[in-house]
Amino acid sequence: MTQAGGWQHEKRSLPDGAFLRLSRWRAPGTETGVPLLLLTGRSECVEKYAEVAGDLAAQGFRVVAMDWRGQGGSARPLANPLKGHIDRFDTYLDDLEASLPHLLGDTGAGPVLALAHSMGGHLLLRYVAERAHPFTAVMVSAPMLGIRTSPLPAPLARLLAATMVAIGRGGDYAPGQRDWYAADPAFDGNPLTSDPVRFLVGHRCYVAQPDLALGGATWGWLDAAFRSMAHLRRPDILGQVRIPVLLLSGLADRIVRPNSHVQAARFLPNCRLRQYPTARHELLMESEAIRAEVMAEISDFARHMVAHPEQAANHPLPGDSSPVNMS
Repeated sequence: MTQAGGWQHEKRSLPDGAFLRLSRWRAPGTETGVPLLLLTGRSECVEKYAEVAGDLAAQGFRVVAMDWRGQGGSARPLANPLKGHIDRFDTYLDDLEASLPHLLGDTGAGPVLALAHSMGGHLLLRYVAERAHPFTAVMVSAPMLGIRTSPLPAPLARLLAATMVAIGRGGDYAPGQRDWYAADPAFDGNPLTSDPVRFLVGHRCYVAQPDLALGGATWGWLDAAFRSMAHLRRPDILGQVRIPVLLLSGLADRIVRPNSHVQAARFLPNCRLRQYPTARHELLMESEAIRAEVMAEISDFARHMVAHPEQAANHPLPGDSSPVNMS
């Protein structure tokens, strides 16, 4: 789990007074590589993805990334900077649109790829469905298309979030959410990964730099997430994703709903769905056996898209959607 290289950051100001932290993975020999955008999930910072960035850079990719508004090194919208909050997910899309020219530069007619996790995967799919974009193909890990809301049924949870926003409580924490704290979280029973070392990678980043840490989600974030997920799951929206999609799904995921991935794959015109029966939510941070399969799938898909960019929009992907047996 050592990487050759490291992150280089810059801050870009936005017209509304906020700022975003944009990042580039600097490693020897990657300056002229195929650009690959790496997008994190909710609450995360790019430092957590050093191992992933190092693996991709070792294959020659020029890895770039950003911290979403409200987390990592980007501007926080509320007086309590530990609250995970957003007004609407279109704000994230606007931020991504403003950042891409600075991150990617002039890519000409060459291939451009993206890899995104969870909330980042959700936003990447929306972006390529709804906006002009430079991507040849995209890869999404456990995209947030439907979240588990137990013990409440999803329709009731969505109604409650909308109600709390309507009565002016959007900036309050949703039930069970709280500020980040520095004590190590318990590994046993965690829903994220079966790997005890990678489980603490993100937390160690926040202990080292507490200003990167983020706590739980507000009612406002939750309401915006429900609205955006309902929008993205529409067949007519998914049908607008005309480029190849690699969709990676852990069947032991207790954060997002794996069945939402199966449903989305039916409506994405050019999608390869790969399922991992024992994988939890953080496929890119899983145990070595699972992660090796995931990264090999990403590598094979990315190499194919780089070698045959002219095929991307017009030809179905090779392979089927059968589960990868990791038992």
